[in-house]
Parts: sequence; structure tokens; C-alpha cells
Amino acid sequence: MAKTSLILVRSIVLSTCASLSSSSPSSYSSPPCTQITPNDALFIVDTQNDFMESYTIPKGHKPNYNITDHVTHGNKIRAGSLAVGNTSAIIEPINEWIRYFNENGGKVFASLDWHPRDHCSFCRNGSASTNPGGYKPHGGVCGPLPQHGFNDTGRCQDNVAQDDYMNKALLQWPDHCLESDFGARFQPFLTLPENATVVKKGWDATMDTYSAFGGTESVQGYPFDTDDHQPQLSGRDDLATLLTKANITRFWTVGIALDFCVGGTVLDALGKNNKTRRPKPETISLVSLVLPCTRAVDPSGSGEKMLQDVIDAGAIVAHYASPIDAIAEVCSKTEEATTSAMPKVS
Repeated sequence: MAKTSLILVRSIVLSTCASLSSSSPSSYSSPPCTQITPNDALFIVDTQNDFMESYTIPKGHKPNYNITDHVTHGNKIRAGSLAVGNTSAIIEPINEWIRYFNENGGKVFASLDWHPRDHCSFCRNGSASTNPGGYKPHGGVCGPLPQHGFNDTGRCQDNVAQDDYMNKALLQWPDHCLESDFGARFQPFLTLPENATVVKKGWDATMDTYSAFGGTESVQGYPFDTDDHQPQLSGRDDLATLLTKANITRFWTVGIALDFCVGGTVLDALGKNNKTRRPKPETISLVSLVLPCTRAVDPSGSGEKMLQDVIDAGAIVAHYASPIDAIAEVCSKTEEATTSAMPKVS
């Protein structure tokens, strides 16, 4: 019986080995770098009405919601309160990325700047009675602070704002992205899928956050941008937790604005944001910035500086708007970096 059992076990092992050896090697290897998988995240930063320039409604495109009250006589949508130049040009390229990820099994994430009406980042500069000359009832661009004559007692208390204030570089803004208002909604021609994961940030009146990693998961489902307030959002998972739960390994970044929210998000994804000091999400191994799909408030100043900062931190910059070409470029750069890091055989 023992001999028979031994022969049977040997037969099973040999059969299994033969089956393994005849299988395609590719079935046991990692997917190629250029292949998008469920471990890839497209992250769309703050592509919202208040950050959009005025633009003509594209022909043949239907908006995701009613925009009638925000259209001028020239068939244009009015600029947002904190409009960034040339932002209308990135919507269709971002939509192409969304389509490509949907078709190939990638995941789509997005962030919304989401402020209460008394948010600390708004520069109203005190009150009409305390500062009649500089009072801005609807906010304005103020800074850099500290600045003589400005009432900064209501400024934000987060690490980034504190650091900027100490370095005499704090900026405050016009009222923007007021929760549930038109300005806070996603740009109406952005084709965000219903299964996207959305985080909302800046909902605490005393704290600001440029980086989407300071946000928490939206309670409201699709369309995501007409509801939610601080009590619901404060106990939700943050972005790092959501990415880790989804086992995201590659993080592809697009959106507005490069020199603030996009750059801060990229630096946090790399664990290299010296202002927030957030740790890198444990599953992420590659972070890319898709340069043609973002715009900066100050392209030749703070935008150029942020671009260099994210490169120095280890982000791989893609220079093509097309997802196929951009992903191929990033993979080529990754392969070059891996090859150059390998020890040379003498």
C-alpha cells in the first residue's frame, strides 16, 4: 500500500509540473507597464466651475446639469470667482483619460474644494467697520500675508497656512467653491463616471487644504457635488485610506491648479510634502503628473517652481495629452531609471 501511494503521489506531482511548464509564462507574470489595471488611479483635482475661465459652450455637447443661469449672451459660461487661465482646454483631454481608464479597468478618483461660507481662506479683510478701505465683502486675492493693514485674525490654522504665514507667503482668496453652489460643482462637460470615488476638502471653516489628501470621501453619491456638510464628512475615510483599500499602486494626476492643489496632491502621494508631512500611502509605487492636463495660476512663477518641486520629489512627468502616448512615455522613463540604477557588470 505504501509503494502504491508513493507511485500515486509521484504521478500527481509530475502531472502538475507538466501542466505548469506547458502554461504560458505570461499568465504568471505582471502585466506590462503600459497596461492599465484596477491598481491604476486617475486622479482629477478640483476641476470645478470656480476655477474655470469663461468659455464657449462646446457644440454638440450636452451639459451634465442645468447651466442656463450662468450663460452669457455670447453662449459662454461665465468665469469662476478664482478662474485659472486656459482651463477649458484641459476638459476634453481629461475626458479622454476617463474613457481610457473606464475601458481598461482603471479606477477614477476626483477631489472637490468644498468650503463653508465663513471659510478661513477667504480674504474679506476684517469687516466694513474695522477696515472700510480694504474690506472685501465677497473676498479677494490678498497677500502675501502678513501685510500691513490686513486683519488676519481669522486666517487658517492648518500646517500649510501656518508655514506660509511664518514665511510671509500666505495668500487668501475670493469666496470660491461654496459647498453645493454652482461654483463648487464639477465643470458641466466633465464626464465623471458614476462609479468614481470623490473626496471633499476644505470643509472645516478653520482649516484649509490644497492637497486632496486632506479630504475625506463624499457621502453623497453621483453627481457628488450638490450636498454634504462638515458633520457628515468629518468621520469619513481620507484619501490615503481609500487608495490603500483599493490597492492603488500607480497614481496619474490631472486637474487644477498645478501650483497649489495639483502640486500639493502629487507631493503628498509621494510622501514628500514638507508642509503637510503626510506619509506616502503604502501601496503607491509610481506617481505621474500629466502636464498637458493641468494648468497653473502663475505658469512662469509658482507653477514653474511647483513643477520642479514635484520632479525633484520623484514624480514622473508625462508631456502628452493622449493617455496611450503619456503612459508609454512614463513607462519608458521608468525603464530607463531602472536600467541606470542597475549595477554595471565589468
